[in-house]
Amino acid sequence: MKGVCGRCGCCTKTDMAEYRSTGRELRKSPRGLIPGLMLIALAAGGAFFGSKVLNNMVSLEPDDSEEIEIEVPDMPDESQMEDARDYGEATVPKERIRRGPLMLVNSDFPTEDAEEGLVSVFEQKNEYLTTRDMQVYLMDEAMDALNRLAADFHDATGHADLLIKEGYVTKEQQKRLYEADLQRTGASSSDLYAMPGCNEFESGYTFELSLFVNGTFQDFTGEGDYEWVLQHCAEYGFIQRYPEDKADVTHVSEKPWVFRYVGIPHAWYMYKNKFCLEEYTELLELHPFESEHAIINDQLGREYEVYYVSVDPDDPSPEAVVPMPIGYPYEYSGNNKHGFYVTVQLES
Repeated sequence: MKGVCGRCGCCTKTDMAEYRSTGRELRKSPRGLIPGLMLIALAAGGAFFGSKVLNNMVSLEPDDSEEIEIEVPDMPDESQMEDARDYGEATVPKERIRRGPLMLVNSDFPTEDAEEGLVSVFEQKNEYLTTRDMQVYLMDEAMDALNRLAADFHDATGHADLLIKEGYVTKEQQKRLYEADLQRTGASSSDLYAMPGCNEFESGYTFELSLFVNGTFQDFTGEGDYEWVLQHCAEYGFIQRYPEDKADVTHVSEKPWVFRYVGIPHAWYMYKNKFCLEEYTELLELHPFESEHAIINDQLGREYEVYYVSVDPDDPSPEAVVPMPIGYPYEYSGNNKHGFYVTVQLES
């Protein structure tokens, strides 16, 4: 979801749109405690509070190694308290925990069918893309980014032969594939297909890339001119979902043809620091709203603030209260587990 919270403290939300820049480095702000007393106002129609998180960022420059040291800075003194941001509260349906480009889908975290935001690749693609048939679907923001990638790939290489072979899969479709494989093998589990609800493609943000060359289908390997896609996909918000060196984390062997849309700042950071989605979402959860917030700088030097909001699984309410910035564009994504990631654009 995307919105801008005005000074009145109320958040307006629209459908998720992709980021328009990329993230390159991760930094941390000082501990995001409220300077002074937090003012809390309760009203019959909802609860909103104004809080301030200090915007005095401490640089955490990642090097070329795979390990990133995260330090917790000291509390700021009173002289730093003028540089602060205000936050209000937005009421978000808890079902949206299972929606968003940063949602993690695997055997540990199954999901439900997406009900909104899907578009036909056949109907939405530009002239530089091909699709297997008319029944391939993706989330709209992923489709928009994919069109831009295909157009720029054509400009760079002259090729217009990228083909979207697979896209969104429903739980019922996955169930049929899974059960058919069990019948074929007689086994109690499938080595080819994930259990229904546990397939990455059920997110709506994942697709299988292939090639359509001279009237024939070919596998995408990322070799030759097609290496451009691997080198630049993060600039459009995409990651390779199953890299070779992360099989022990994803529990899926290398699949260079499977891509996932996560949004540009996140994709760029993951690409530059060699993180898979499992590792990156775990890192984001180290930055709860009440504490230090992560700061992602895009390649143009603009900053994005990212924090995590946990949701109590025992709370029977169908809605969750999520702190949102006042006066800044933001997006939020469920993690398909127990909360939301909020990404705030600090500089336009």
